[in-house]
Amino acid sequence: MMAEPNLQLFTEAQLPELMSWIGSRVQGQQWGGPTFRYPFDAETFAEDTRWRELPSFALQGAGGQLLAFGQYYERLQRCHLGRLIVAPEQRGRGWGSALITQLVARGCAELGVSECSLFVLKDNAPARALYRRLGFEYADYPERYDWTHLIDYMVAPRDIATGRDCSPH
Repeated sequence: MMAEPNLQLFTEAQLPELMSWIGSRVQGQQWGGPTFRYPFDAETFAEDTRWRELPSFALQGAGGQLLAFGQYYERLQRCHLGRLIVAPEQRGRGWGSALITQLVARGCAELGVSECSLFVLKDNAPARALYRRLGFEYADYPERYDWTHLIDYMVAPRDIATGRDCSPH
């Protein structure tokens, strides 16, 4: 049985590895949004991800390896998850579920909210399937941006963090 991955604050020392996971403009915009710049350097990456400003976390394995990254902040009275990514060589092992459930538990508790939310690109089938499996439902987003036609807004109750088995398979 694998040890439970551990959610830790993201550090600058992990930045080069995280940056290596984004290999194209399309990948950058899928992950970081429509204004994410590519190619990037450490400075523009930090600016576009806002990792120094927003609660930013690394999901780490037992040996300290970086498995996944994610952020949260309050948006519309919910714990909004953003910039969720699993290391390319670690995908399909359940780390996305572990990342999301741990971020939801921590973020909802810290922000004092009972629901969470996220945006997902309409053409990102693997992410959409994961979010649905975890209990996220599609909802209307009340604000308009130039890019809202490209994404769906999804919400879920806080209890997704405790109500499901999200261990790696």
